[in-house]
Amino acid sequence: FWLKPLGVCSDSPPRLPRGRPPAMALLMTLRRTRAAVQRPMARLYGTSLPIPNVPEGTATVFHSRMQTPKYSLSNPKWFAIFFAMNLGVYFGHYFYLRFMMRQNPPNPPRDPANTGAPERHMHTVDDE
Repeated sequence: FWLKPLGVCSDSPPRLPRGRPPAMALLMTLRRTRAAVQRPMARLYGTSLPIPNVPEGTATVFHSRMQTPKYSLSNPKWFAIFFAMNLGVYFGHYFYLRFMMRQNPPNPPRDPANTGAPERHMHTVDDE
């Protein structure tokens, strides 16, 4: 039913004409302008605390040289450390798998005569 065009499906509502009546257009415009006027008023909030003033002769309150980062790496150094760490993780993982982790012993060869098989399967239904 979702491939049929609108208005053809029996359970769809009837279509409205494309053009709006002038009164409805006026109401929509008034509603839009009222919402646009009221929107900035909702954003007016502040603080009850005193706001400090900037000292005289100061252009910028916190310039970039006031709080330098303690540890800073350049882009090439950071990516070199990042890729070295990734290579170490992968090589360490495969080193552990290859040299440190125990290997499972091979499976024993199968018995062609199947001497250990039970006479009757344990889950068979008893029909007596």
